[in-house]
Amino acid sequence: MWIQRTPEEVAKWQKSAESEACSHGRMIGGIVWLVVAVCLAGGWFFFLSSGAGIVGEREVTGSFWLRLPIYGLVAAPFAYFVFRYERKKELAKILRRTICPKCDTPAESNTGAACKCGGSFVPSSTMKWVE
Repeated sequence: MWIQRTPEEVAKWQKSAESEACSHGRMIGGIVWLVVAVCLAGGWFFFLSSGAGIVGEREVTGSFWLRLPIYGLVAAPFAYFVFRYERKKELAKILRRTICPKCDTPAESNTGAACKCGGSFVPSSTMKWVE
């Protein structure tokens, strides 16, 4: 059965949602940082434009292991911006979640809307499930 959360529980849920969004952003940013640094150090380049992309290889001098830390530093600011963007996007997605407490139907971005069962959707941050 769904019951209302107390204000303390809502605050705890908010912290948990922020932590989840931050973890998601770190994962995506880390993957982007790793892929970009390895590709650039390996001599690969890529351009993405309107759904199409070009990938190529260029001549490089020196050892891959010498270039990797250099390109890792070059890719770090880009990965940081990807982290921030993904964190913000994931938090917004989490905050849009709603639930109809009457029939357990999940949805997004429809707080206050009527459900097919006759109930209404409420933010998932304000409700919790208890047995």
